[in-house]
Amino acid sequence: MLKIQRLSSDDKSVRTQITLTEQLKILVEGIAREKGESLSEYLRKAAMIRLLVEENEKQDLEKIALRAVGSVDLKKHPEWNTPKKVYDWVRKIREEK
Repeated sequence: MLKIQRLSSDDKSVRTQITLTEQLKILVEGIAREKGESLSEYLRKAAMIRLLVEENEKQDLEKIALRAVGSVDLKKHPEWNTPKKVYDWVRKIREEK
């Protein structure tokens, strides 16, 4: 959550121009109106949610990668025990696709 932590509650609003399709604008305005929010407030919240989701996905992928690293004994895998063999193995599996 490094990106999100940099945002502060006293951050001032800056006018921004965005482009939406007509139908998307109508849909978002309707939902925002139902919630008692402006279009800007609704879109700010949507952007924040997207940032949080992407940051969490990134952290989850990093955790998986850290678990995978070191879980394989390269010396016991015949195709991975030298850089040349790894290169050849990668070439081979790419050709199979």
